[in-house]
Amino acid sequence: MKQQLLMNRYNYSKDIEIETSKKGPLTLKKNNHYLYSRYDPIRDVSKFIDSQIDPLANMYCLFGFGLGYHVEQLMAKEPSKKIIVIDTDISTIQAAIHHIDLTDILSNENVQFIILNNPIQIQEFIRNLDLDSSNIKWIIPQSWISTISNSSLKEILEDIKIKEMSFLRMKNIMEENFQNNIQLFDSHIGSLLGQFEGKKAALVAAGPSLDDNIDVLKQLKNKYFLLCVGAAYKTLLHHNIEPDAIVMSDPHDLVFEQVKGVSSQIPLIFLATVNKEVVRYWSGTKIILFQEGYPPSEQFAKEHQIPLIQTGGSVATTGLDVLIKMGFAEIVFFGQDLAYKGNQSHSIYSTSNKTISFNQPTFTVETNSHERVATSRSWLIFRKWIEQKIQQTPKVQFKNTSYNGALIKGAPYVAGEHIANSAKNMEDINFLDLISKFIK
Repeated sequence: MKQQLLMNRYNYSKDIEIETSKKGPLTLKKNNHYLYSRYDPIRDVSKFIDSQIDPLANMYCLFGFGLGYHVEQLMAKEPSKKIIVIDTDISTIQAAIHHIDLTDILSNENVQFIILNNPIQIQEFIRNLDLDSSNIKWIIPQSWISTISNSSLKEILEDIKIKEMSFLRMKNIMEENFQNNIQLFDSHIGSLLGQFEGKKAALVAAGPSLDDNIDVLKQLKNKYFLLCVGAAYKTLLHHNIEPDAIVMSDPHDLVFEQVKGVSSQIPLIFLATVNKEVVRYWSGTKIILFQEGYPPSEQFAKEHQIPLIQTGGSVATTGLDVLIKMGFAEIVFFGQDLAYKGNQSHSIYSTSNKTISFNQPTFTVETNSHERVATSRSWLIFRKWIEQKIQQTPKVQFKNTSYNGALIKGAPYVAGEHIANSAKNMEDINFLDLISKFIK
């Protein structure tokens, strides 16, 4: 890529204008929008990069090359870190090479250039990088987004930037939760790993199809280990079903509504960064999870020889990794729709349920009934993660009871009634007694 840039440096777009700033360094204008300050671009870029430095990051992904000022500042402030520069147009980089000596950047082995010029490429790149790497710091200057004329590209990049800003806002909350929660747990998940070989589990999520399978779950009690995500908990309680454990992961205050007003002795399996009020409130056994990709968790787990859990980005994907590591031979998805039922997002009694209005769905997915229904970008990502996890776990049999939910490769649809009938001849198991035995 670097050689290609040098060969074509004179062929840049006419939409790019290079001007001299008031302080002397060049500045850049593209599609009538300035990427840098017209007064002192170097000073402004330096301040911006200072605000983006993350000592815990092991890689920086910078969107927009411009005249190379952001990369130069990153190289100076983080000389040992890998820097991936993503741009949507090679022409901008060629213009910079034509006007500025960029030898230091182009010869730096830590700097990699990638050109991605359509939304699908960008989404796929981000998805793969998130799955393959940890501790990535995304840097997306708003001024660079403004220079993009393609509305679809701009929408994707705005979405990434919003998520990154949300993560920064969450960072302090997660740290506070973590410091509180590591003082409150009774045991960690390592005590349960591999202890349930040959047994069967149901992962109960909060999708709309959960309402269709309530009677099935009643029949599976004491046959299957019922692990319920927090958002599905009050749906089960409304129908007088007590799961064998609840799993929770969200750091925000709103997640407390999932357990507020409930007194239960079942185990709470929770991420170390979950909302601290949930852990303080819970009266049953508290089993902590330390997640990959969050440095304080990784450090604590390493110091105390505790196995890490992959979260996959959601509470249901977290629960799936927990069940696999516990050793279950069969895992059945309930309420794992990853799609909307009409305009319904979750089970009717779920604390997360909301009504959605669609003029025209942005994303659709094929269901087990071979129709296409509306879904969300995040659900598409979770589905891909689940499918990869299933592919990596050939010894476990997976089933999916959501007929109108998203088709999940590797987890064929099986009617809930069929699973209930098959369970009638299974031996009864008191899973709470088993867990108490293992965590002592």
